[in-house]
Amino acid sequence: MAVASGIILNKLKIPAIIGYIVTGTLTAYLFGFRLEDSVDLNEAAELGIVFLMFMIGLDFSFKKITQMKQEVLLFGGLQIGLSILVFFVACYYVLGFNFNTSIIVASAVSLSSTAIVLKTLNETNQTKTPYGMAAVGILVFQDIAVIPILLMIKLLSNQDLSMGEMFLSTGISALIVLLLLILPGRFLARIVLRSSAKMKTDEIFVGTVLLIVLGSAYLSKHFGFSLSLGAFLAGMIVSNSPFKYQVASVLVYFRDLLLGVFFITIGMQVDVIFLAKYFLVVLILVTLMLLMKTLIMFAFLSFFRGVKNAMRIALSLSQIGEFSFAIFLLASQYKILNLELNGGILNWIFGDQFLASITPDEIYQFLTLMVIFSMIATPFILDRLDMCVQFAFKIFNALFKFAKIDSNVESNQALQAKDGYDVVVCGYGTLGKKVLEFFSGCDVSTLVVDSNYERVEEGIKKGCHIVYGNITDKMIFREIEVEKSKVVILCVESPLAIEKACRHIMDISHFIKIIAQTNEEAVETDLKEIGLYGVVNGDREVATMLANLALDAIKESEDLEADK
Repeated sequence: MAVASGIILNKLKIPAIIGYIVTGTLTAYLFGFRLEDSVDLNEAAELGIVFLMFMIGLDFSFKKITQMKQEVLLFGGLQIGLSILVFFVACYYVLGFNFNTSIIVASAVSLSSTAIVLKTLNETNQTKTPYGMAAVGILVFQDIAVIPILLMIKLLSNQDLSMGEMFLSTGISALIVLLLLILPGRFLARIVLRSSAKMKTDEIFVGTVLLIVLGSAYLSKHFGFSLSLGAFLAGMIVSNSPFKYQVASVLVYFRDLLLGVFFITIGMQVDVIFLAKYFLVVLILVTLMLLMKTLIMFAFLSFFRGVKNAMRIALSLSQIGEFSFAIFLLASQYKILNLELNGGILNWIFGDQFLASITPDEIYQFLTLMVIFSMIATPFILDRLDMCVQFAFKIFNALFKFAKIDSNVESNQALQAKDGYDVVVCGYGTLGKKVLEFFSGCDVSTLVVDSNYERVEEGIKKGCHIVYGNITDKMIFREIEVEKSKVVILCVESPLAIEKACRHIMDISHFIKIIAQTNEEAVETDLKEIGLYGVVNGDREVATMLANLALDAIKESEDLEADK
């Protein structure tokens, strides 16, 4: 059903995420299956976020995170702090909700969707742009902020708990997790990855990667933190190793599959009858929430990132995140969500009995629908981000008489990181080493990819930019961002590996010039038909050189005889 809805929506140019949510809703009603009937499915869905956070961690080493203090600490802290403050004031003083409900709603609404935003940033290669780095930094801080928010709910549900003891226990747990993951985990991860790579068996390598990801995630959960935080730390640990790109290439399929399951489980939480009854109210509140959250982030980001990038970031993170489901569910289970009015505009207009008849289950369903609707809106915003930015500025200029924004500001594409290697050399055997020796005297940047870890270690010791990876897997070329390179040289012997690599590269970009070497005429013909920039037949070239040398020797002998 998910596949069918995905194909239909793809034809209509509607994001696949919506297809998954619709599939979940239909599954719940057509087959009588509800999310609460299967704890296992819910946990499997959460694994999609785990793999996503691990892969994000691969791009953010500890050194890089320390360099992103502004994005993580300043931007993240301001976004969470200001959002909670504004939404709490709106709920408590304006709408008149009680303290517990107001602080819980404000905390949940302040979070954004890691799953949707990071997936889009990854697919569009924008995680290293100024806009992307700021968005990722804020999302990382939000994931950390989930921990004190969940602790706060436990405190609100049980007044007998000591806040000091709870925070002390949490601090000790955090220290243990960091020590276990960062110190021994850093060395253990490299050792087991190196051992599995030397075995040259794909199944063992994939199993090792899964062990690292899930082991780190569940270690984090054991000490009271989220699965995704442990996975993110594990990704940062692996990020400085030569296995980074191959690890990412084998995990991408698990990530996408489980993310699909995650969005299906979101759709299963929709009560269609309740939605039909309150559809208009939900739509209005979601729209107001998106606008308020966008304005809050834009207000402070414009001082640091310029108005256009600030608006990009604000619009991208304006939705309510998936961790809000856990917050609302926990608060609902503890029965601390209610809509008793203590003054406020609703009490003044409708009276204090206006919302008294709404049950905690209905409140949870209402808040869940707000999260889902904001998530549904997000892919449309992200796909048309520059258009939404321009539209937002037109509204602001009309309402607040802001200074005109230059329409010729750099586009998203122009802001993308311009890093990349001039030449990618596939294979670090005898031929690959000779090619690199030639380039050593040239102003050419090179990256080497090889699936033999002994050769990778040798290259690292010699100071080469070399990574471990299998060129028959298309995802390795995506992970190294081969589209940013000018030339790929295939220095491998296997004709099958050469052909597969060529097709993978051409699927990613037709502008890369591919050069390959082979000793077989049939393979040479096939490669030329594919459209390679150059194909060198090793046997023919050697034969030509030998024959030319022989002719030179004959001529030299004849000249000597003529002189006599």
